[in-house]
Amino acid sequence: MSDPRQPAFAVRPAAAAPPAERIHTLDVLRGIAICGILLMNIHGMGDVADYPLTRFPAAWNGEWIAWGIQTVFVQGAMRGLFTILFGASMLIMLRRAEGDAGGAGASPRPLDIWVRRSIALMGFGVAQWLLFLWPGEILWNYGISGLFLLAFRSARPRTLLIVAALLTMALAANTAFWTHQQVVQLEQGQAAAARAQRGLPVTADDRSAIAAERAHRASIRPSTEQRAERIAQRTHPLGLLHWSAGYWMRENLTITGWVDVAESVSFMLIGMALFRTGILTGTAPAATYRRMLVGGYAGGLLLRGAHVALLARTGLDMGSPLAPGWAWIAAEAVFEPARLLMTIGHIGLAVLLFRAGLFGQAVTLRAMGRMTLTVYCLQSILGAAIFYAAGYVGQFSLPQLWLIAAGIWLVSAILCRVWLARREMGPAETLLRRIAYGGPKAKGHAAPL
Repeated sequence: MSDPRQPAFAVRPAAAAPPAERIHTLDVLRGIAICGILLMNIHGMGDVADYPLTRFPAAWNGEWIAWGIQTVFVQGAMRGLFTILFGASMLIMLRRAEGDAGGAGASPRPLDIWVRRSIALMGFGVAQWLLFLWPGEILWNYGISGLFLLAFRSARPRTLLIVAALLTMALAANTAFWTHQQVVQLEQGQAAAARAQRGLPVTADDRSAIAAERAHRASIRPSTEQRAERIAQRTHPLGLLHWSAGYWMRENLTITGWVDVAESVSFMLIGMALFRTGILTGTAPAATYRRMLVGGYAGGLLLRGAHVALLARTGLDMGSPLAPGWAWIAAEAVFEPARLLMTIGHIGLAVLLFRAGLFGQAVTLRAMGRMTLTVYCLQSILGAAIFYAAGYVGQFSLPQLWLIAAGIWLVSAILCRVWLARREMGPAETLLRRIAYGGPKAKGHAAPL
């Protein structure tokens, strides 16, 4: 096998690598993940509706096709890939804490560094919504989740996978419970609305259910007036900051935030297991990646495809009589395992293509993978400039937003190539490293996230 410090397509296990060595496969996977995440985030940045669809019922047009591709291949899966890689990053940083031979040479200092790094990521998360005006950021979540990982830093792959499986099952059960509650409420709201139309009395609970049912429908198809109000809010400085703060706090400082942390921890544990077994470093047998590709995509496409078909048939309406309540409960409950399967399929495909040389030397992807934190921040900054400062929010369809995302990829790629031609790491990575180490640090292998 060729030397990973040269332009190669496979590398030695991370445990055998000197600290300054780049693991090319990890950088490629990070580059793919940071590009894929923008495909999901670009709608939240550039539109004011909850869903990127304006034409109902479902049809074979660009809008619905792009949404279907996004839902099956991108939604959750790219975030899952990024989260898995975060787990691998922890092991890269803490390798010395575990020692190279059963704890020999272990030092508590890397643990201190990791804690400071996690807290710094939380700070980057605050900057995302407060300064860059992207409240859908994931860095706050990663900072908190990273602290929980310390309890598993020396765990064996089998233990890591068992804990991740338990968390995934718990998350699926939680989703099933809340989906059932929502379905029941929507059914109650529809029945209560019908009684009210006939002039029959309704209770306070009925009125709440009616309001929830109407809000559900409005989230799918906002009126022209609602869209105009949201656009006005996001193009006014104080309104935009109010929206960003409110969105971020609901997602991170409520029970939803802790559910998301559990979700991230489960994927990070899987990432730690895949790193320890050499899968994420590209050193596993080719058959392993073929099994990941076939098994991951077979299960993921089946589950995600069925969910998309359900959404298309009902026009995204969980209260539609075209589908029974149990179908919604089942479809939502399998979201976590389904996106995990898609993520596993992505990893298998990407590594096989890279090892086969079909990405070439993947210089640009690797450069973006080395500067993922910088690229993530740049995506938010450019999104705010295009959609809020320039006033283009709410003006584009999903396919058009994807073209804008491609433009942001191009800008990011150029920046990464130019920057890394002169420096070892990106500006955001340098700042994060200085915070983590409490000052300047000698050159060496750095995990971007």
